[in-house]
Amino acid sequence: MNLIRQSSSTPLRRLVIIILFAIGVAILSYGWLVTDIDLEVPQEPQRQQNLGEAIRDLFSPNIFEQDYTFEEVTTPFLVSCSTSEAPPAADPATDGTPYIIVTPTCGQANEVVTVRGFNFEPEALARIDWIPLGGDARVRQPVGTTEDNFITNDDGTFEIQIEVPQIRGTAGEIHTVRARTAVPLGAPRFSDTVGLVMEKMIETIFLALIATALSILPSAILSFFAAHNLMKSVHTSLGNLLVSFALLPLGWWLGASILSAIGMSMFNLGSGAWFGAASTALLIGLAAVASTRKLKEIEVTGWEARVRSIAMSLVIAVVVMAGIGLLGGLGILGNTFFTQLGNSFRPAEVTNLAQWMVNAFSDAFTSFGNLIGTLGQLIELLMLPIAGVIGAFTLSSIGTNLTIDVLKRVDAITSHILGGVLGALSGAILLAIIAAIGTQAAWFGLLAPLVAAWLGGSLLRSVYTRSIGKPKVGQQQNKFIPALLWWIGMAVAFVVTFIVLNIGRAIVQGTLPPSNVVLRLLNFDVTAYIAKAMLIGAVLGGIAGAFAGTRAAFPLGEVLYNSTRTILNSLRSIEPLIMGLVFVIWVGIGPFAGVLALTLHSIASLGKLYSEQIENIDAGPIEALQSTGANQMQTIMYAVVPQIIPSYIAFTMYRWDINVRMSTIIGFVGGGGVGFLLQQQINLLRYRDAGVAVLAIAIVVAILDYASASIRQRYI
Repeated sequence: MNLIRQSSSTPLRRLVIIILFAIGVAILSYGWLVTDIDLEVPQEPQRQQNLGEAIRDLFSPNIFEQDYTFEEVTTPFLVSCSTSEAPPAADPATDGTPYIIVTPTCGQANEVVTVRGFNFEPEALARIDWIPLGGDARVRQPVGTTEDNFITNDDGTFEIQIEVPQIRGTAGEIHTVRARTAVPLGAPRFSDTVGLVMEKMIETIFLALIATALSILPSAILSFFAAHNLMKSVHTSLGNLLVSFALLPLGWWLGASILSAIGMSMFNLGSGAWFGAASTALLIGLAAVASTRKLKEIEVTGWEARVRSIAMSLVIAVVVMAGIGLLGGLGILGNTFFTQLGNSFRPAEVTNLAQWMVNAFSDAFTSFGNLIGTLGQLIELLMLPIAGVIGAFTLSSIGTNLTIDVLKRVDAITSHILGGVLGALSGAILLAIIAAIGTQAAWFGLLAPLVAAWLGGSLLRSVYTRSIGKPKVGQQQNKFIPALLWWIGMAVAFVVTFIVLNIGRAIVQGTLPPSNVVLRLLNFDVTAYIAKAMLIGAVLGGIAGAFAGTRAAFPLGEVLYNSTRTILNSLRSIEPLIMGLVFVIWVGIGPFAGVLALTLHSIASLGKLYSEQIENIDAGPIEALQSTGANQMQTIMYAVVPQIIPSYIAFTMYRWDINVRMSTIIGFVGGGGVGFLLQQQINLLRYRDAGVAVLAIAIVVAILDYASASIRQRYI
């Protein structure tokens, strides 16, 4: 029976393999056609000649240059022998000076004549010029070559053939044939191109270094949220989460209104002559924080503990904001101080080594001042969002601290009522933020339907779960129906939101939603578009919160994991070349645009590499720490971080290597570095100069590769 079944299935398996093979061949054939592969085009003689010249020049980089002395020898040539007798040939020199002989001494246009030279410099670079009567010299290429120049023999002779040029109205005139040779004078030296390439190569290395350094901290932070083994076990109470989220806008408004004023005051004090007073105020604030921390040793309960915790949170927020403002002000002040200090040492003119060293020393002071000054300017620019973030998280922490025990003690009915109210408020805030982002570009409008779809899927699955209750012990839960309801809820919510917000019009026409303001909340303009999104979010969030209740466990880790992964994948899918083009429009042509583009792409790439390394760590230390009662932060610090530091260092160095090579491409769109210079040289068809840039890139990449490999072997 088995033999019969096996024999009957074998032909079918073979038929399936043949069909799959035929489909693969058809796909490959279509791809070959679409990519327009044509082997006849590269066989054209002109294309092969151009390719050969370009490759030859690229592999003959203009690294060295030398001074030359030029030797010139002329002889007459009669155009059209029929008009008069040919001029006599030049007599051979008897004193060893160079001379040339043209055979024949007369000829018609386009006729090939032979030019022989004697007593020239051995193996010298030479060329033949044709000088008509009263005209400019014309370079004549040797017959059978495409080069203007040729090399003399090792005995100082040469013999080449050239064509008589066709010049209208010159019959019967005596033209001049000139041979020029270049004799090297002195020792070779590096060309000007090498100096320019080295300058741009140094710019490229530091461009890649700054981009890599700026991306380390954001990538490291995001990597923990993008690691599934850390996030899958993170759950929180839905009620506490909704309270925190609902207080975020109010906290942002309070932070932007109050904390930003404190930060700017300290910034102004720190950047002026009153930075001593600012430092004193900050020290007093730090002492207040230390004292509140010391009070934790005194056991208090009830509302006294709550009040003390709230006071400590407020003091910490004020001190942190004041410290950030003071740090920014000191950066501006330090820029002025170090710049003036560097200029005071700078010599008026650099004429010797000692003055050059002093000039380099002063440049170091100026560079350091520029660095801290830029950081100070960055803090000043980001003062408002920093204050808003601090205020938002401070108020959310206070709200959670005040309501955590209350939400635990409420009965079931009150829990569902509060869940509905908080869910409606949080859903409205969430959709308002997403809709505000959607007003910036037409395709960003899809974010609101997508978030609404996620809420709708969660709502429908929650309703089903609450209806059937938990499965009994030993009874398996049917996962098909919840998954089906999830997709149905997503589809319905997506379609409804898509239609209500009229996303189709924005996508098709590329227009943004109307900006007519219907309400103003906390200095935020609420347009009709955002109001509709808030209504949808309130309905979906309110129903979902009412069914779940405030006591339900919310998989916060899964949400953070999926959101972070989506952000990293979206950033990584955009090529740095595109980012560089956008940043060039924003900040102008130069290495700053390249730094921004590489930083953004490096954050996405390093975040993915870091997170995958976290997912591959040994779970033993994590389980051991968790068994002792360690919290999530302690587990990360003592069980995760020691295992990932070596890999993080290796990935960071590897990313620096990638950024050096990638900055070359970004330079083609104006992102600075050697790529910008290389693009200019290629556009001007200066392939020998371009070869210098290509060689420099290859050398630097090889050095970085060997250096990183050595460091990894020795220290990692």
